[in-house]
Amino acid sequence: MRRAGPIDSLPRPSESVRRQTLRAVVVAGILLLNLVEGCPVPVIHRRNVEKPLGQRELERWSGVLGAVGVEVSARDLGERAIGFSDAAQAFRSDLVGPINPVFDAVGVHQRWSLFPIADPEPWWMHVEARREGEGFELLYRPWDEDHDWELARLEYRRVRGVWNPGSAGTRYDYPRFVDWVARRAFDADETFVEVRVRMAQYYLPLPTEENPPERTLTWHFEEVRRRAEMAP
Repeated sequence: MRRAGPIDSLPRPSESVRRQTLRAVVVAGILLLNLVEGCPVPVIHRRNVEKPLGQRELERWSGVLGAVGVEVSARDLGERAIGFSDAAQAFRSDLVGPINPVFDAVGVHQRWSLFPIADPEPWWMHVEARREGEGFELLYRPWDEDHDWELARLEYRRVRGVWNPGSAGTRYDYPRFVDWVARRAFDADETFVEVRVRMAQYYLPLPTEENPPERTLTWHFEEVRRRAEMAP
């Protein structure tokens, strides 16, 4: 049987406990800062609270809270929400502000608050074209099997992200998207002289909503392209 050597001859760790502890603290700190940076801190602007959608949501949540014994008016709830949002953003800025240059350098500022609210006033894109001396005819709009021109391309998620308006309006590349649509339409039919892209908006009531407002279409973000003006 082989005899064990003295304790001093046993292999020693390559790193000291102090170094391992320091490394663990640094890694934990980096993970914490990235968690705070990536956390979708609620950004509540007064202009959004004062919109019809914001007012409806405040009234709804005021009713929900009242049902469980928390009495708060829609107006007070809005002020508290704005105050909480401001405080949360200030806390986050104080925490990650000193290392923001690092986040800027590596481009990791993307924070997503995925679908925080379902908008009851959705956008409905219409792509239309017309021939000389005629009115516009509908080529495409979502959820319309009779008008599904370029359906696969227009509803591909990457493309939809270009034309689908956000809370602040149309996307940056919306004009270039309209240019692309117009060229596709002009190539598909040589008799088209104009292409129009615009967004319809209407109120979509909840199934349980009583006395919803009348559903009427309003038009926004209209862009028209003429064949004669389009560069080849």
